[in-house]
Amino acid sequence: MELDAQPHYPVAGEVITDSATFSLIPDGLKPKDATVLFVHAHPDDEASSTGATIGALTDAGVTVHLLTMTRGEMGEVIDPALRHLEATHPANTDRGHALGEYRTGELKASLKALGIRHHLYLGEGASYLPGERTSYRDSGMTWGSDGRAIANPAAADDCLTRLPLKSQADAIASAIREIRPDVVVTYDADGGYGHPDHKRTYEATLAAVRSLEGTPSAPIALWGIEGDPNRQDTRQQAVIMGSIDHKREAMRAHATQITITSETTFEYSNGVSQPINPTETYRLLWGTAQSGTPADVSPEESVEAPGPINSAISAIALGLIAGFAGTMYHAHIWYPTSALWVPWGAALGILTVYFASTWVAIHTEKNWAAALLGATAFILIGIFAFAKGTSMLVYINPINPIGTAGTIWALGSLVASTLGIMSATKYRRNKT
Repeated sequence: MELDAQPHYPVAGEVITDSATFSLIPDGLKPKDATVLFVHAHPDDEASSTGATIGALTDAGVTVHLLTMTRGEMGEVIDPALRHLEATHPANTDRGHALGEYRTGELKASLKALGIRHHLYLGEGASYLPGERTSYRDSGMTWGSDGRAIANPAAADDCLTRLPLKSQADAIASAIREIRPDVVVTYDADGGYGHPDHKRTYEATLAAVRSLEGTPSAPIALWGIEGDPNRQDTRQQAVIMGSIDHKREAMRAHATQITITSETTFEYSNGVSQPINPTETYRLLWGTAQSGTPADVSPEESVEAPGPINSAISAIALGLIAGFAGTMYHAHIWYPTSALWVPWGAALGILTVYFASTWVAIHTEKNWAAALLGATAFILIGIFAFAKGTSMLVYINPINPIGTAGTIWALGSLVASTLGIMSATKYRRNKT
């Protein structure tokens, strides 16, 4: 790529304020009790921008989650043997899809080097929202005449920066509700060196956190990776002098994007030498650096959601209850005329599963718990229908009213749990 000016990358640690704190963890919160969520734009950003910090946190026993907004489909590839994966390569026809999959493999190696055990892409897992996208494409970028990153004029319509901000913020908020991080970390408004996806990630993450203000799910603090140093910036600064070894090995994992040129230096595809900096600095974007209950949330309201094991137990127990109860009355049918019949028992059974699924998804703040409830009820119905052919509690065969009611009850249990997930998601979004 020909550049009109030398690419500009901020160097962390050039300005350290007198009031700087040296931890992202709020005062009074023990590392082993803390959870931190990093929100990054592409695979490799977690390593190059925050690798020293993440390595130090995981070494200290902090639980670290990473949410990556895109799979980096528009990245330039350093290795000539893999350059055909580039979305802009003349021989490429998949718009960078294969590169995104390849970079996912690199990301897994980076996560191992950093000690991160929890990762998701935007639109997946805890950030999944019914009816919304399950993946977002890298927007790409180009270099401006001043050496700063600017928007890619050929960015695809389905890329991160071309799609609605609100949906992305809602997805991040959903992840925060389930993960319950004490601290969230993303970019500052300038996106570091200005990448459009970094800026959008900042906007979406800040909007997500603000939408949770006043709720038990709100984190204590939101930190932004400091870009160009500004001595006039009065926001609280955090300075992390972290692990260069973790950072270097995590960066090494992203070989399509980064070349490690020495123990302390690296290059991107543009060949500009940069230091592998063990010092990483942040500015407080929202919240407080002090431990405690988030603003406007009383201790009585800050009730922790059940953990995965308790959530699973609740879901299975309710699924068995709903499945058994519905089975007992699903075959009740009203015959207003000889030609017309209404399977009100099956409808009541389906409503039982729906309300149970909605409740468990809201109570546990985990949509998968509602899916587990529905699956449990469905399996139980199947046992009642097929385990003993001479004494069936559920007859599944739509050749007569009783068989039709059984069919409706069996399939309706799965539909009911899906609707319960959608209702619970809508409830949480409206609540915030």
